[in-house]
Amino acid sequence: MLKVAVFGVGGWGVNHVRVLRSLYGSLVKDIIVVDINIDRGKYVSKIYGAKFYSSIEKALTVERDIDAAIISTPTPLHYEHAIAALNNGIHVLIEKPMTDTIDKALKVYGEAKSLGLIIAVGFIMRYHPLVDYVTNNIIRSNVLGKIITVNSKRTSLWPNRPWDVGVVKDLAIHDIDLLHYIFREKARQVYANIGSLRHSYYEDHAAMLINYETYSAIFEANWITPYKIRYLSLTGENAVVNVDFVRNELTILREDGILKPKITMQEPLLLEDKDFLEAIISKKEPRATGVDGIRALAVCEAIIRSAREGKIVEVEYPI
Repeated sequence: MLKVAVFGVGGWGVNHVRVLRSLYGSLVKDIIVVDINIDRGKYVSKIYGAKFYSSIEKALTVERDIDAAIISTPTPLHYEHAIAALNNGIHVLIEKPMTDTIDKALKVYGEAKSLGLIIAVGFIMRYHPLVDYVTNNIIRSNVLGKIITVNSKRTSLWPNRPWDVGVVKDLAIHDIDLLHYIFREKARQVYANIGSLRHSYYEDHAAMLINYETYSAIFEANWITPYKIRYLSLTGENAVVNVDFVRNELTILREDGILKPKITMQEPLLLEDKDFLEAIISKKEPRATGVDGIRALAVCEAIIRSAREGKIVEVEYPI
């Protein structure tokens, strides 16, 4: 069993702590909570029976036998916190985006590789049961036939967060990574429009056309619409598959009718954290690796560049 630290227990990090607590006694033996907000950190640690530290430095100094760290701090701090953990011999799961820039992500990846440590990236959609169904029952069985187009839409109302990144690297990145995971094809070219309607620090809406090796995709993401949508539609020569991640529904439309398979739901975050911890124990790669994190960032940076320059941009992959 492993001693696991969670760096940052704000809006999302606390969910990791909750999940780790459910793995107590099977994969987890101790939980360390770290947050600069002392009241919040103490509250979370008390609820879930964890040790609390108000700084990463102190936690790493006192707790010398931490096996794994989950980094849920603001994105611009991911690099600093990941390097600190790695330099203490700790495997890391970094919430997406891996870092705020590709250069930083490459340095984290290089450090982990040189030390023989695991990096997992928090692409939670890879662990969704609906995605498992798509990959195992739709793609492998060639239900779609030749894939033609993909459409995705992610919207929700979101407040300003000055210490973070915009909607492309925070929200659209989910579907960017998801298509690479499902179809195993790289994005080649992007053409995008982004803007800031209500957020002063970064872009809060984006429309993106992405050409892959054998198909094209249209992505839409915004933090403006006061309604949460998480929708993916795959159009092939033989069928259309619509996935609604809010309602947990998958619909297959074919010439012979409409099918809505019954799919057993499990919490994706639980599956993600289990995969990370089991990868450490068994010394195997997690489902979402540092390379995946870097490649998703490469597409995001091409999208932002395309919007700023007003032209089609080739995606450049450093790895």
